[in-house]
Amino acid sequence: MLLGEPSPSLAKINTMNMVKLEAKISELVTEQTALNERIARLEALSQRPDEQLGRTGQQLERLKVLEKVARERLEGKSERRAVWERKQQGLSSSS
Repeated sequence: MLLGEPSPSLAKINTMNMVKLEAKISELVTEQTALNERIARLEALSQRPDEQLGRTGQQLERLKVLEKVARERLEGKSERRAVWERKQQGLSSSS
């Protein structure tokens, strides 16, 4: 569940490896930039399409949440990998 809705994207993020997570984060940042530009264009119109602005704002918030989740997941994987590598170094030096 993401913002009260089922999220296939969230499920995919939970199964990604570190390389795919880094790519996904980059993709999400790019999409956020495009949505920010779209919001700026919509706000500049003389007749502001409030409904469109609302939907676009919701999409932007969703992307921000997905990016945050992906970053947290990547950080957790990085920490676990560092712990594993330290353990492996400890095992190999004691042999």
